[in-house]
Amino acid sequence: MAMNVKTTLVAAVYKKALRLSVESNQKFGKGYIMNLVNVDCESIAKACELSHQSWSIPLQLTAVMILLSRLLGVSAWAGIGVLAFSLFLLIMVVPLVMRRAAPWFMRLGDRRLKSLREVFDGIRVVKINGLEEHYLTKLQGIRDQQLYWLRRFNSGVTAFVIVGQIANTLMPIAAFSLFGHENMGFVPSSRVFPALSFLGMLVDPLVSLPTLLSASVLAMNSWGRVYSFLLASEKTSSQQPSISSVLSINRNAITVKNGAFAWPTAAPAARGPAKPQPKKASPADVEKGGFAGDDEEVSGPRPFLRNVNISIKNGSLTAIVGNVGSGKSSLLSAIIGEMMRLSGEVHCVGSVAYCAQQPWVQTTTIQDNILFGRPLDLQQLQKAIQTTSFDSDLETFPHGLATQMSEKGNNLSGGQKARLALSRAVYSDSDIYLFDDVLAALDPRVGRNVFNNCIKKALKGKTRLLVTHQLQYLNQVDHIIVVSQGAIVEQGSFNELVARNGELTRLLSEVQAFAEDSDEQTKDDKRKSTPAKAAAPKKPETPDQTIAVEERNQGAVGAATWWAYLKAIGGVPMAIVLILEIVLLQGSTVILSQWLSWWTEDAFHEKAEAWIGIYNGIGFASVLLLILLNGTVLLSTIRASRVFHAKALRGVLNAPMWWFESQPIGRIMNRFSKDLEAVDQRLLPQLYQLVGGFGSLLSTTAILAYSTPIMLAFLFPIVIVYWFVLRFYRNSLRELKRLESTQRSPLQSRISETLDGIPTIMAYRRETDFANAVGGLLDISNKPTFLRQNAEIWVTLRMEMMSSLIVFILAMLAHTKVIGNTTQFALALTYSSTLTYIMNLLLKSAAAVEAEMNSVERLMGYTENLPEEPAARLGSDPSKAAWPSRGEIVIRDVDAAYPSRPDKLVLRNVNITFQPGETVFIVGRTGSGKSTLLSLLLRMIESSNGSVEIDGRDIKSLGVATLRQGMQVIPQDPFIFSGTIRSALDFDGQHDDRALWQALELVGLKEFVASQNRKLDTVVENNGSNYSVGQRQLLALAAAILRNPKILLLDEATASIDAGADVFIQQAMRQSCPTATILSVMHRLSDRILEECDKVLVMEQGVPIEFASPKELLARRGSMFSKLMAAARQNH
Repeated sequence: MAMNVKTTLVAAVYKKALRLSVESNQKFGKGYIMNLVNVDCESIAKACELSHQSWSIPLQLTAVMILLSRLLGVSAWAGIGVLAFSLFLLIMVVPLVMRRAAPWFMRLGDRRLKSLREVFDGIRVVKINGLEEHYLTKLQGIRDQQLYWLRRFNSGVTAFVIVGQIANTLMPIAAFSLFGHENMGFVPSSRVFPALSFLGMLVDPLVSLPTLLSASVLAMNSWGRVYSFLLASEKTSSQQPSISSVLSINRNAITVKNGAFAWPTAAPAARGPAKPQPKKASPADVEKGGFAGDDEEVSGPRPFLRNVNISIKNGSLTAIVGNVGSGKSSLLSAIIGEMMRLSGEVHCVGSVAYCAQQPWVQTTTIQDNILFGRPLDLQQLQKAIQTTSFDSDLETFPHGLATQMSEKGNNLSGGQKARLALSRAVYSDSDIYLFDDVLAALDPRVGRNVFNNCIKKALKGKTRLLVTHQLQYLNQVDHIIVVSQGAIVEQGSFNELVARNGELTRLLSEVQAFAEDSDEQTKDDKRKSTPAKAAAPKKPETPDQTIAVEERNQGAVGAATWWAYLKAIGGVPMAIVLILEIVLLQGSTVILSQWLSWWTEDAFHEKAEAWIGIYNGIGFASVLLLILLNGTVLLSTIRASRVFHAKALRGVLNAPMWWFESQPIGRIMNRFSKDLEAVDQRLLPQLYQLVGGFGSLLSTTAILAYSTPIMLAFLFPIVIVYWFVLRFYRNSLRELKRLESTQRSPLQSRISETLDGIPTIMAYRRETDFANAVGGLLDISNKPTFLRQNAEIWVTLRMEMMSSLIVFILAMLAHTKVIGNTTQFALALTYSSTLTYIMNLLLKSAAAVEAEMNSVERLMGYTENLPEEPAARLGSDPSKAAWPSRGEIVIRDVDAAYPSRPDKLVLRNVNITFQPGETVFIVGRTGSGKSTLLSLLLRMIESSNGSVEIDGRDIKSLGVATLRQGMQVIPQDPFIFSGTIRSALDFDGQHDDRALWQALELVGLKEFVASQNRKLDTVVENNGSNYSVGQRQLLALAAAILRNPKILLLDEATASIDAGADVFIQQAMRQSCPTATILSVMHRLSDRILEECDKVLVMEQGVPIEFASPKELLARRGSMFSKLMAAARQNH
């Protein structure tokens, strides 16, 4: 039942995640949903597994109380009173502590997993900025808060255990003390030992009851969370675009009437920036809406897109243009139902294909990414990869279409990911195609080929909407929609809009300014030579990588794992303390039982008060030792939880970037969620049972040996059989747990990556396929669980058989008069009846502890077995103020390769000197080594030969954190961590508000931020998801400018903004960082933009082939740079 419940809940949560409304998506983040799958569904399933104990335990307790009353009379009620008081504490008092702690513990668990996921999603930004220590401290701070509430929750678990164990100790003490007092010290063995046997029957329910109650508390909290999630609002038919057959409407494929759309966070009315001055383009408003301030009440979401009325003809090509943040991408999101529709209608005719601005790539093969669940059609597949110019890239991949993609397609360049998404769209053969700035990541030549061969020709007759900043293509489209400040300000044909001399004319004038100075030069170039068609790159710029197979250890958990756990709980001193407490506790238990035996025989002829007093004294000593032992176990396990999380987290954050590219994030998160949960919650109860069971076995064996020594001869072969059963079961359970862990990772990875690609999945209407795929992975992950449960039944049956055998042997010994002392026989029989339970408990707990130690083993894999980057800091590192001082970069005779392919050089014979204060544009075709050169400077890859010096210091003589923090880097896809605009600009709080406003002004965002109610404290969602890609690039640029670096590296940082804003940013960088050395990877070239650089470096197949001023390179006949410029001018 438990497995079925878990499977049903996980499937329901996953399907619900696919259907969540925009508002609910905002409320429930990826970390929350993954916590529901990993922790909450497991907690509910665990409670279901124990559910039959909810009626069997009360039944057992009732039956035993009746039998005790008949045997001991009124005296039995003393023991029953202890039991009743214990049950009161267990059911009414202790759960109060746990119920208070559990929600906080889970809430902080959500926060920790959300923050972890965010750091792993943005790990490239963390690495290139040397911020590992900063985020390690931040994450460990959240973990410490969680551990505070875990300590309180586990204190409740410990209290459960202590109360149950004390009840088992005090019940016979109370009952026999009253019975002895009433009978003047006479306690006959004919009454005592049957009663003791009945009381022994309470051991199982009283040990199981704390587990049941703690599981119930967790399950109730988990069910509340799952229930609220399953009741969250979904995408309704009124919010989704209505889909109809192509045959039902002849003219319009897409119709939006009187549409008003909003993002879930309320925002002030959209306000664009001031009109740009001539030759400047100031970036505009946030594309995905603003934020509602706390100081202003809003009646509901404010529309970001207003009064939208469009009619797109079937088979037409429509371009959507506008400044950065004007609402272009939002318009596509509104059409596919990813925005809140406040009013109006949206109607689509036919199937839809959607290419997001940031392409979504699955962790599977290239072919499966393109097919996207559809049957294989080789002719259509060939068309898809050829028309998108993806075929030349496939030739460079080690396995072609069968090449495995890493997490988020990190082993592809931005342009390759865009063309993979385009190939998926072409293969789908849909009726409507929505392209969100897919040409931005492509170099001019490839972009032109994709536009002509794919968008215009291959998809001719299909309805196409193209969001773009490539205005040179507008005269080739059928219809143009111009968006500004969340409204459609113009629409019509190219000639119609140019004749109006409106907003489109203004946008075109900015682009025309780039090209008009070079028209004659372009003509000359065309007369002299035709730009050479670029050959397919022979060497990809990114390493050939596949997803690493998850390691699975075999055999017994190694001594190193046990030693690591021992060190984590406090080392040898703590082990000595635990052993001493166990010995003392079990010694007191043996003495307590033997004292009772002597009392029944009146061995010392003492008065009743002496027998009763000493019996109670030994009992209360046992109680104190119980409390001490359980408290020690609690504190030591909490310490271990903190140690393993901290070490595993440090190990992961110190791993090199190439390792992350070979690991699905879901796999990493699996260890920090499911495996850490085992260390936090499941290992502690099992350790309690193991320690208690081991002690009970020692004491029971000692009692049997003392009372019936001959029994040892029969116990020896039984123990041998028991040992073989234990070993067989333990080995089986351990491997099954390992299988559970490894089989769970693909499921976690699939769910995790799905949450990133929901807009794409829903646009293609593939949610059923993905739900079925997750169902299949659930079945696979459940197989080891099912086998484990059967193994537990198998071992229980054999333990019961051995118990019956022991009782049979004792009975035969008594029958043959081998055991003559009836008191000793009664004592032996009483404890032999509990021996089976103890052996079964010990066997299961020993196997369970070893199985849970598999989680410790997996966490240890992240603490000891991961590859490491070079040291973050070295004692010889200069201070931040002292280095870099000038920004001179000298590269001598450098060869470099990626670690995964050390035999394949991606940089060869590089000899360059960048002078202090120079601005250098790095250009070249896809795969030429542009971004790799920046990776070399950051030591993301290491040189195999040669040296790199910055201001006279070899970068290998510096700690990597010192090196990377000495520069500022803006990647093509900047990752903005959640928080506020203030934290996005100044994560460590080193600058005052005046400096922040100045940086925002330099990138054109000051007016927007000032318009928000909370100003600099305006909320930024995870990865800046409430901002457009262009807007995120501007925030990243402002953050870089704020730190006034001596070296600034830009990796196509302006790819997602319009041409006018590109120039504006280049000017802002030079003005704000006049002494900085700026290296900027570019693929959008124009004569106007070249005015902003001192030199151009041309890369080709990992080799710098040209390095001089733009003017000098253009003057060289046949230079590669002049060919690139000719291609760029053709685009204009």
